[in-house]
Amino acid sequence: MPLHDSRPLPTTDLPGAHARCFARGGATVVELHGEIDVFTVVKIAIDLDTATGQPVPHVIVDLRPVSFMDSSGLDLLNRAHHRARARSGGIRLVSDQPRIRHLLRLTALDHIPLSATLDDTPTPTPAVTAHR
Repeated sequence: MPLHDSRPLPTTDLPGAHARCFARGGATVVELHGEIDVFTVVKIAIDLDTATGQPVPHVIVDLRPVSFMDSSGLDLLNRAHHRARARSGGIRLVSDQPRIRHLLRLTALDHIPLSATLDDTPTPTPAVTAHR
């Protein structure tokens, strides 16, 4: 008698998460949407890793459209922060949600600059190359 059932598990329609990326000034905005958890974090990690993998990355992570975030989402933000800093850049967070802001404070991620709106978030000026 087998100890486990080898039939595949049924598919579950989990709430999705996705990222939308766009340029704003000299920064890349990564706007996160949906429920960021252990099941969906892989989908958005690719976009955040790409943004923070640039030379001297300046990334704004907009968390306003996030409806839920667990520890895997917080770990992703911490990893992005360290990756950008290692490349002489940085990330800034945007959230107007009290529960997300409280979660960032509780987990000591409040060392990452946080604004309530994109308009309150300073962006670096794009570098201008002088032609001779």
